[in-house]
Amino acid sequence: MQNYTKIIIKVLVFLLLPFLLTSCADDKLGLILFNSVPINQNNALHDKKVFETGTKIYYLFIAPERMNDDYIRVQIFKMTDKAPLGGYDVVRTKDYRLMKDERYYHTNYFVLHESGRYYMQVFSHSNFTKPVAINDFYVR
Repeated sequence: MQNYTKIIIKVLVFLLLPFLLTSCADDKLGLILFNSVPINQNNALHDKKVFETGTKIYYLFIAPERMNDDYIRVQIFKMTDKAPLGGYDVVRTKDYRLMKDERYYHTNYFVLHESGRYYMQVFSHSNFTKPVAINDFYVR
């Protein structure tokens, strides 16, 4: 009888272990799309990853759910071996006010004059430690 109880306990532990070790956190991330022309509904799904230096880089941020904050922070940083902060150098940080009809998205552009690998991340103003969206791109 003791052998059966040990076997049943082991089976129950192995069946329940995946449920106990996985987290159920809601980690939805938004989407950032890049393009070399202003993004509209006709070209929104034609995402670009490589851009020339000195050209406009248009982006479209799509939130995973309705943004409750009035402002978002858009941050661009460059991956580099020369940076003192663990391999990345913050190139640009800008806050944008979301209008009432823009609670699900934000679009704009920027220009970079140095080649390299870059990341863009978007934060809600209520939490600057966890980005709402992140994506990478290259400038040649």
